Amino acid sequence: MKIGIQTRPWGPEKNRQSLAEVLAEIASAGYDGVEIGAQHLDLGQPQAFRQLVTSCGLEPAAIHTGGEIYNPQAVQEALENLERTVVFAARTGATFLAFSGRAKENKSDKELQVEADSLNRVGQLCHDNGIRLAYHNHYWEIQDDCRELRYLCDHTDAGHVWLCLDVEWVHRAGGNPAEVARTFLDRIAYLHVKDTTATEWREVGYGDVDLASLYAAVRAREFPWLVVEQDETQRAPVESARMSREYMRQKWNV
Repeated sequence: MKIGIQTRPWGPEKNRQSLAEVLAEIASAGYDGVEIGAQHLDLGQPQAFRQLVTSCGLEPAAIHTGGEIYNPQAVQEALENLERTVVFAARTGATFLAFSGRAKENKSDKELQVEADSLNRVGQLCHDNGIRLAYHNHYWEIQDDCRELRYLCDHTDAGHVWLCLDVEWVHRAGGNPAEVARTFLDRIAYLHVKDTTATEWREVGYGDVDLASLYAAVRAREFPWLVVEQDETQRAPVESARMSREYMRQKWNV
């Protein structure tokens, strides 16, 4: 099992202007790979990105994108760019395309079915290009006893649509990360391992998320990647990265 990190704490400017520096810091902190938002990248240059990542001794774990997928018109308008993103991710050698939806209060079953149909379409596109689609949750999919996440799993192709379970958003939504992980374990492709207090994003192991119970719930699964993520940090990003990496090494044996 390999461990990666999301580049988000370094911020948009460094992701776009100083990515080599970011990747060097990630490698120095002991990670195997990286996940990065597609908005920071030149989608016409997949080989350049891949070479940059590998030159730092890393692998591309996932390319992260997203959009409004409950609105058929919005889906159709975004499809061309989404196809470019899938092809880009595949050509970089990334294992996953992570995809985040958008919040809307009280989504109807009809809207959720549009989301499921959209994910099936993107999942097939990913499959055709040799990568895996992993739907990334925020808080709204977890609310109301995971209503939205259950619907999406029940109405998508399990062979083409997987989950990137973000455990911190499960916690912030009032869910139990270990219980949610057990419920959806067969659909989880990889985890976003994160930590938080009620008001602040924290390094892994330094917040309120019950990561010990989560580990007990998932330890039997051999995920290809675990990805550390911290949306914001009060420290230098590389320092936070090292703290989280050390926790994962000591407590999760990775």
